[in-house]
Amino acid sequence: MNSTTLYKESALRLVLRLSLPSMGAQISSVIMQFIDSAMVGHLDTDAAAAVGLVGGVTWLCGGLCSALTAGFTVQAAQSAGAGKEIDARKIMHLGLLSALVLSCSMALLGLCLSDFLPIWLRADNSIHKLSIRYFNIYALSIPLIQLNGYSAGMLQSAGNMRTPGICTIAMYAMNILFNFLLIFPSRTVDLCGNTLFIPGAGLGVTGAALGTALAETVAALFLLYKLLISESSMRLRSGEAFLLPDLKYVLFRAAKIGLPIALEQIVMRFAQLTVVGMIAPLGNAAMAAHSLAITAESFCYMPAYGIGLAQPAITGRSIGSGDKKRTRELGQAGIRLGIWITVILAVIMFCCASQLMRLLTPNAELIQIGAILLRIEAFGVTLYAVHLVCAGILQGRGDTFISSIMVLGCLWGIRVPISMPLIPYMGVSGAWAAMSLELSIRGIIFLLRFRFSNR
Repeated sequence: MNSTTLYKESALRLVLRLSLPSMGAQISSVIMQFIDSAMVGHLDTDAAAAVGLVGGVTWLCGGLCSALTAGFTVQAAQSAGAGKEIDARKIMHLGLLSALVLSCSMALLGLCLSDFLPIWLRADNSIHKLSIRYFNIYALSIPLIQLNGYSAGMLQSAGNMRTPGICTIAMYAMNILFNFLLIFPSRTVDLCGNTLFIPGAGLGVTGAALGTALAETVAALFLLYKLLISESSMRLRSGEAFLLPDLKYVLFRAAKIGLPIALEQIVMRFAQLTVVGMIAPLGNAAMAAHSLAITAESFCYMPAYGIGLAQPAITGRSIGSGDKKRTRELGQAGIRLGIWITVILAVIMFCCASQLMRLLTPNAELIQIGAILLRIEAFGVTLYAVHLVCAGILQGRGDTFISSIMVLGCLWGIRVPISMPLIPYMGVSGAWAAMSLELSIRGIIFLLRFRFSNR
């Protein structure tokens, strides 16, 4: 994607074409999450509750990795859009070193804190060991997750939207395969009258964590090879292996872009964990239903999330070209596309809530609770999609501080305070009612920010 590409077709068609790889990746993510959660959900309620308990912390770690990536990929995209490829490569080299140092530090911190997580989250004693074991394996894989996301982001900044998308889809397919082999024990199945032996390690929740870690490893190594060695414009050149940019300037801008996102992730996940801490005392069934419904609802918003992921590269390169009008057109097109897709999926989720839950668990109680949660969320998910796309646009502009303040204000000013009285009265449904309301308000606020900033 060079500067001239920005003008060859309509804004909507261009955004759709450039977003399709990341949309495909996120849709495959939904399928993977469904299969992953279904595998764990078919073990027992405790297994699903254990994974769900630490889910917020794993999302926090992933969000912090994304924040670090954004601090450098936005700068690289803007430099590439302005035709300054050497500067883009300098930024990439510095960001890669920073990513390795910070992700390893995060992994060590996670290992040190893992034993305390179930206690802090007020979990039932029956799932303490399972949740700790799952999170420890996840913590060890954080550097690989960081390399995966960083390499994908830099390839997108260079205009290569296709490779990260295809690689992500392949990673999810590998995750399913690894989980299938690691979660369940060896068994025989009858296939068309023939007995088929399927090997398996029978590791349960541990196998789910290992399967994800192995898939992340393969994807990270492949994308790193593509970025540094193969076809990327960011690849290493002779004499540039240790070429670094103006450290003070680039690190300052990376901190200016990335720190608000990191702070947002910390405070946002803390808010979510606060709500999880309110749900956990309701019992493992409520916790498991909450966890499985989180997976099911992603069916609805992941396409919009994919559009949002493509926006920093699209917006960054457009800003680098110097055309503010075209930048705004591309942003508007992304928002419209996200709304259209999500409205259709929200209707499907509302009408087929029980069927979606039935794909994840055979437990009738969990299906009943989860279906109620999904129907509640269907009313808020379209405006959540608006937030996801607008957040990507604002990130591409480097506008992350105000965005983070808006997210934190919504979470702590709306979701948490409303959840407190609703959960004792409505159970886990109260948490989801508060979430649906908060996401709707958040989407409106982000739309107003997009409309009235940098006009």
